Amino acid sequence: MRADRFFIWRIVYPISPLLTLRIYLTLESVPGLKLGKVMKSGELAQQCGVSTDTLRHYERIGVLARPPRTAAGYRRYPPEAAARVQLVRRALGVGCTLEELARILGVRDRGGAPCRQVRSLAADKLQEVERQIADLSRLRDRLRALLADWDHRLTGVPEGVRAGLLEALTELPSEKGAL
Repeated sequence: MRADRFFIWRIVYPISPLLTLRIYLTLESVPGLKLGKVMKSGELAQQCGVSTDTLRHYERIGVLARPPRTAAGYRRYPPEAAARVQLVRRALGVGCTLEELARILGVRDRGGAPCRQVRSLAADKLQEVERQIADLSRLRDRLRALLADWDHRLTGVPEGVRAGLLEALTELPSEKGAL
């Protein structure tokens, strides 16, 4: 196992009603096991490349557990908080919202397996990206046609004389939502 991982495998094998053998082999955090050091907000923020305000925001919306505090009120993040922040950052990078993550991670934190929800969410994100690409392709084609028209209008018009380029926009067919 790599030292930078905060999870190890665990198997619980009951030997008798009073005795249980625990072999740590499944992916879950092990209570009381500290493989990394507890971090203050600034340390965790720096390690993850975010601000301390971001960490507090993540706590407020529920994608990062509220850490215990010292007697002086300083947050003390457990080592696995860094992995959680990185997971959130990567999920944001593929288009998930913090609200979506809060819902999914809440299910996961309560012991659920939201894998199908995550897959469905990713499929919805892909569908939205495909729609945006189609919209952008149409816009690209309109701009190409517009530039070709403007280039034609500009031929033979001396420098400093208006060629009516902006006025030509009113001659274009209207797109959905445009006047």
